[in-house]
Amino acid sequence: MRVRIVLAVSLLLALVAGAHAQLTVSAEAVNNATVQPAGPRTGSAGKNFFNIEGNNNGQFASFGVADFNASNFGLTLPVADITGIRLILTEDRAAFSAAGGINIWLTKDTTTSIDPGTPPPLKWNATDLPNGLGAQLQPRYYLGSGIYTPTADGTIFEHTLSLTPEAKSYLISQLNSGGTIRIVVSPADDAVAATYAGYSHSSLAGPTLTLDLVPVPEPASITALAIGVAGILWRRRRTA
Repeated sequence: MRVRIVLAVSLLLALVAGAHAQLTVSAEAVNNATVQPAGPRTGSAGKNFFNIEGNNNGQFASFGVADFNASNFGLTLPVADITGIRLILTEDRAAFSAAGGINIWLTKDTTTSIDPGTPPPLKWNATDLPNGLGAQLQPRYYLGSGIYTPTADGTIFEHTLSLTPEAKSYLISQLNSGGTIRIVVSPADDAVAATYAGYSHSSLAGPTLTLDLVPVPEPASITALAIGVAGILWRRRRTA
């Protein structure tokens, strides 16, 4: 009898867990910027393209910032956990493209404008190499690095990242509150000139964030489990 009860409870737990298994969602950026020494790149090119260039590129040295809306992930339940995070960038090769490394960050500063302005809201900072970030867009969580190699337009670079406990807690709160998720991509060396499509590119996908999530179980599922366990225990008492 005890074995049958354990098996039945295990089955109920499996059914509830299965109803709320991990899901994978993606969203494309709703805005992005290529931040150079003079500030965010101006004109339509500033949004059509997303470039990360090391300090060897002089006035074109840059880090990139991409904004994502939590509502665009299409979630119907609150998020309990994040088990995976990936940033996808699409090649848009230029004559000056050059291989090298990039660093990827999550920042809690979602209020500083990433659009051109006077004075510029953000600037490339050559005193903080190779990233060029300086004290801007703080606090930041380091998510990982990647390698850019010039290939052909439309080539996909998928970067698998990792979250510290603090970064995960913050990202979950942004998802559950419908907030902005801001990703920063900076050069990892002075020679790199990584050229990607921006969010408003006419034919290529802009920066895309993919998340593996575990939703919070619905109250109905928890109630069903409790009723099921109670029923098993009641039947056991009747047949004891």
